[in-house]
Amino acid sequence: MTAPARRRRPAMLAATVLTTLALAGCGLWEPVDTAQIEKQAVDPDARVIRFAHQYDPAHPVETCGAATLRTELADDGFTVKSYPSGQIGGEGETTEQIATGGLELGVIGPSFLGVWYPDAAVLDAPFLFTDVEQFDEATTGPIMAEVYDEMAEGTGLRVNSTWYYGTRHITSNMPITEPEDLQGIKIRTPDAPLYLTSFQIMGGSATPMALSEAYLGLQQGAIDAQENPIPTIDVQKFYEVQDYINLTGHMVQAVNIVSSERFMESLTPEERTAFEDAMEKARVATRDCIVEAEEEVLQRWQDEDAIKVNDEVDVAAFQALIAEEFPSRVPWGDLYLEIQESVR
Repeated sequence: MTAPARRRRPAMLAATVLTTLALAGCGLWEPVDTAQIEKQAVDPDARVIRFAHQYDPAHPVETCGAATLRTELADDGFTVKSYPSGQIGGEGETTEQIATGGLELGVIGPSFLGVWYPDAAVLDAPFLFTDVEQFDEATTGPIMAEVYDEMAEGTGLRVNSTWYYGTRHITSNMPITEPEDLQGIKIRTPDAPLYLTSFQIMGGSATPMALSEAYLGLQQGAIDAQENPIPTIDVQKFYEVQDYINLTGHMVQAVNIVSSERFMESLTPEERTAFEDAMEKARVATRDCIVEAEEEVLQRWQDEDAIKVNDEVDVAAFQALIAEEFPSRVPWGDLYLEIQESVR
């Protein structure tokens, strides 16, 4: 089936975003503080690629993704310097630094990219994929490649790769097996409108909250449930304050590895080939690490009875609610349906 053509976003979008942020006086235009660079060995003749992300230094984005980039590019005249744990700032600040040339590379979630180019937010949609195989097929396929090319043309931001972040599930103190079980449940989500829309449709009451506050919120009863990938649930120890993990699989989640067109155009053809090859190896390494972590953690929880695993969720019932209403609630509903059809 030939994919339907989509209207291109105006190139003025990037300028509008930059102007708005500059007028807001956010203090985001200073150069990146490079003091941390000295803590990592640098070849004095190598070109430094500064790579920022929000995740803990022990997260697979760093230990598998960034580590692979560093190893693969070492012989091609590059040194990859990592800034984990939000050292550069949040994803919004990281995106702005990339756009203005203060940073070469960063990990940006689809919802944050959607601020710059709305169609890019589609990868944060619920039930877009049912498994990692579908995720891989779509995120390396022609539909998303077209979205990213159009985004680069309109904003100057270039998605170099899309990495698997994990499949999100719901934890709670009661089993959640069907949409009716979410009624009246206050569920912590990231502070992004897309999550609020998704859980409203699925039957829950989304409560935006910083991840760092979620454990205490669950412990004190300010929220009843939360949703995250299994490795994140494990690291945050949510199993200590929740009785069930309900395998809803409501989002097979992506993070984007983003640079600028300016940076890519500064590479020689040989450097660009080496960079793209290293990025592909890092994508695969990160996916494999996270899939392995998901399997190992779930098995450990079952062996230790750390949290009850509810694997009898009526996923089809949740999917039906999303299919009925979600595409009409977002500006890129046609793209959502196009991607779904391309992998099923």
